[in-house]
Amino acid sequence: MNRTFDPLAGRALSRLGDVALSSWGAYRTLFAPVFSTKTRHWVARTRAAAAFFNARRTVPAYEEFLREHGAFDARRFEDVPPMDKVGYIKRWSLEKLCQGGRLPLHGAVIDESSGSSGQASNWIRGPSERAAARRLLQFATRSAFGDEPFVLLNAFALGPWATGMNVSMSLVDLCVLKSIGPDAAKVIGTLKLLGPKYKYVITGYPPFLKGLVDTADIDWAEYDVCAVVGGEGMSQPLRAALNRRFRKTISSFGASDLEINIAVETDFTIAVRDALASNASLGDDLYGRETLPMVFQYDPLNYYIESDADRNLLITVNRLENVSPRIRYNIRDRGVVLPMREVAAAAARHGVDLPAPLVDLPLLFHWGRQDNAVGFYGCKITPEDIQHVILRVDSLGDRVTNFALHPYEDDDANKRVDVWFELEADAILPETERLREAVLAELSAVNQDFRESIKMVPTERRPGVKVFRHGQSPIPSQDIRLKRQYIL
Repeated sequence: MNRTFDPLAGRALSRLGDVALSSWGAYRTLFAPVFSTKTRHWVARTRAAAAFFNARRTVPAYEEFLREHGAFDARRFEDVPPMDKVGYIKRWSLEKLCQGGRLPLHGAVIDESSGSSGQASNWIRGPSERAAARRLLQFATRSAFGDEPFVLLNAFALGPWATGMNVSMSLVDLCVLKSIGPDAAKVIGTLKLLGPKYKYVITGYPPFLKGLVDTADIDWAEYDVCAVVGGEGMSQPLRAALNRRFRKTISSFGASDLEINIAVETDFTIAVRDALASNASLGDDLYGRETLPMVFQYDPLNYYIESDADRNLLITVNRLENVSPRIRYNIRDRGVVLPMREVAAAAARHGVDLPAPLVDLPLLFHWGRQDNAVGFYGCKITPEDIQHVILRVDSLGDRVTNFALHPYEDDDANKRVDVWFELEADAILPETERLREAVLAELSAVNQDFRESIKMVPTERRPGVKVFRHGQSPIPSQDIRLKRQYIL
């Protein structure tokens, strides 16, 4: 990095980005064919470097963080130490994480998310970055659903959590909005009230939408409904089940730690995912032996995304105005990034026909949480949560020798999760239903997001609990030389 050129060039490119975000027409010019993949990558990296220099100069916590790591004068962007929630966010006060060492007192919003300990993490967003995020979400919506007016029924959880409120605040200028929250009866009631003469977009967590289409007393064929899901991955069978009622269902990738809507599914990425599902050798060629990933495209001008040797995603928000900057932020998600042309070329080598992409944007292949968390109705359940539960439930305690989370989809493509416990030798099996209630109660106590999410889960789809005698569980013997597996 050049400490003179990069800040100046990045600042100039930041101003260019501000102009581009001023209108839909201006924004689309940034993705014109005249700009090559190489040019976009250079711009993205230069803007990321400028964000680094700006954060180093203005954020007290980041200066201390860099000096602790001996990286204040990092020569290359790749030498900048990644930050994460534990090693950076939780070590300094919210004020010291902000530019100027203080909170903006006007126009700022604080979102909240909980970690495995149940202690909330807070994320502050200033007025300028909220405006930018709002514009980007509006542009993504127009790109996905066109310019025709629509009614948005926002069924994401509302309150201090990032997604629900930010979706509402961002899209109200673009549509007729009703912020409902995850309440199926109210979603259906609104559809019946307004009738089928409007186009609708429903946003929510994948399991909620699955329950909605399964239980709604409504003739979906009369309605033109599209859906946007987020908060967790979506399988292709689940998409197919939703699309039997909806005209189109796409997924959006984001994180409370960063921003919502960092990357989205497009017709091209959905076709790529279908091709990967039917042609394993294509996946081997692109990223090696992995399970089927979610596939997104993203805007490299606003997000510089890398992955390290362990395939941790490192994300830099490339804008200078963010109150609490994220530079090479490790969100503990597993993924890799590949240029669109490389993916298209690999598909051609394997004889796979793909639709022409609308824009030449990089692809993000995403395998979910790196730390073994299971997504469930918009919350994350981690092995640490279950460890807390074991310690708090009397009938478990020191009787448990092994445990695992078992996510799966049932025959109707409903997302489910079971918690498996294997007992010590000679331990007495507890009564399962009573144990299940105790486990869910303690899980609610230690995981704030689960406590809210469980309110919208139909009773019959709440997490199950299975207890096995010693040596009789499906949990494999753990090789102490390998990272322990908690997700099976």
